[in-house]
Amino acid sequence: MKILVYGAGVIGCVLAHKLFRAGNDVTILARGNWKQIIDEQGLTIDHYGYFYKTRDKVRTIDKLENSDRYDLIFVVMQYNNTLNILKSLGENVSPYIILVGNNMNPEYCEKEILKISHSKKEIGFGFQGSGGYRKDNKVVGMHSFRIGMTLGGLRCKLSDEFEKTIKTAFLKSSYKLEFQENMEGWLLSHAAQILPGCYLCYALNCNLKMAKKKDAAMAIKATSEAYNMLKSLGYPIPDGEEKQYTDEFEKKVNRLYFMYKTCIGKFVISNHCSHAVEEMSALDKSFNELKNKSNIIMPAWDKLREKVHGVLKV
Repeated sequence: MKILVYGAGVIGCVLAHKLFRAGNDVTILARGNWKQIIDEQGLTIDHYGYFYKTRDKVRTIDKLENSDRYDLIFVVMQYNNTLNILKSLGENVSPYIILVGNNMNPEYCEKEILKISHSKKEIGFGFQGSGGYRKDNKVVGMHSFRIGMTLGGLRCKLSDEFEKTIKTAFLKSSYKLEFQENMEGWLLSHAAQILPGCYLCYALNCNLKMAKKKDAAMAIKATSEAYNMLKSLGYPIPDGEEKQYTDEFEKKVNRLYFMYKTCIGKFVISNHCSHAVEEMSALDKSFNELKNKSNIIMPAWDKLREKVHGVLKV
């Protein structure tokens, strides 16, 4: 299967590697010195905790031409950068595009791509559960053996053909795919989970090991408030999520506090926040606009958010 991974950050590189090893014809869109490194040395990944390194000779491009046809395009970029390439995606002839990663306005993204398109297209949204960082000529990736990816349409299931194409691409991989019927609600709920940790991370100069247990409790309360706000605006919360933040509050606090104190917090939260200030600013701005549309009082959220004046554009 011919696949393009549009974006060569940590998550895009891990995705490209796994799809390549699954037997697909994979191309990765990269630019500058990083593209040159991949071309000359291969896509090199240190798989953290597994004590092995992989090197794949993956084809690269630095521009998506309108006539470049792929069976699947995975766009794996920071939210603010994704907004800048919607025109290019719309003009391309490929039938299936999946926007992977944080996204506070998936409806806008889908509309803009389809508005420009002159060929039949279906847009999906996804989120991959992995982290890491780039170091010199390689990626250090942190992920479970079976990497999780959540996928789906804006407010409906993907078409049978689209879903079949995705499953075929991952057939020989170790990915664990989970399909959702409302990725808009899923992505906004995910933002409600990550932004409190982001605020705390910036307040602690990206060193979450300094966090106290009361900080983890504050973050959980903030997410619960955000869920109430999203529900008041008609956005669905994924099944089972609310229970973790209310009925299982103490258990959730303990898990989050453990994450803050270990390398998991560094890989999953700190590294991303420190290298994605513009993305976090864009997510924060969009989330605050939603908050202002509701009448929900969010004291824990506001207390965490006020700590990041001067870091994010709040």
